[in-house]
Amino acid sequence: MHPLFLFIPNFQSYGQEHILWLAAGVVSTVFWIWLGRRQTTDLGERRIGLIQSLIPAGLWIILSLYMAFFESPVDLNLVLPFHISYFMNLLLPIMLWRRSFFLFEITYYMVMGGCIWSLLTPALEHGFPHYLNFRFFLVHMGLIQSILYAIFVYGFRPTWQSFGRAFLWTNIYFVFVLGINYLLGTNFMYLSKKPSNPSLLDLFGEWPWYIIGAEFLCLMMFTLVMLPFAFDNKTEEKLA
Repeated sequence: MHPLFLFIPNFQSYGQEHILWLAAGVVSTVFWIWLGRRQTTDLGERRIGLIQSLIPAGLWIILSLYMAFFESPVDLNLVLPFHISYFMNLLLPIMLWRRSFFLFEITYYMVMGGCIWSLLTPALEHGFPHYLNFRFFLVHMGLIQSILYAIFVYGFRPTWQSFGRAFLWTNIYFVFVLGINYLLGTNFMYLSKKPSNPSLLDLFGEWPWYIIGAEFLCLMMFTLVMLPFAFDNKTEEKLA
């Protein structure tokens, strides 16, 4: 480990640092939505959306390049963008710039379900300002911020049709990542083995049974985050 990080304390869930990160995420999200809603043109809204989404995406790229070139051995699980949160982190700037309802509806469920859970139960070892700590919170808060921007500024709403399409594309991505893990010997999305820390996947036994259990958990999570819009009669704003 770089000497700069030798004396960084371990991360403590629901300690002062954790609470400050969550509070900063709320303030940042409110600010960007407020700024977006002040715009009077479609181009202005898209510019603000793009800028706020490029901050976590750019940070992820810079830190991944740093780890790839200056750390040895290189951990491919940390520098390649195949964990779904890091993949969506690179995808959401496109969604916001193009004002794409299709990209919104297939990312809404994983972001609002998976990222909120990740922020409430972070799988982190190092405290601030370790770069993995910084990257984790900026990326996951940025994902939620981008989705909420699309909801409150663009007026996007997920539908039950979105639910089915999102579940289909999530499973297509799962199959793709299984192939990546097989070729590279990685463990993206924990599809090769369960995480070392305790998780709900422990309820379903070992590989491959816990993957089947993860499908049921995914459906439950998708249903939960669909509930706020389950009886929303607002017409979808399908642009781009």
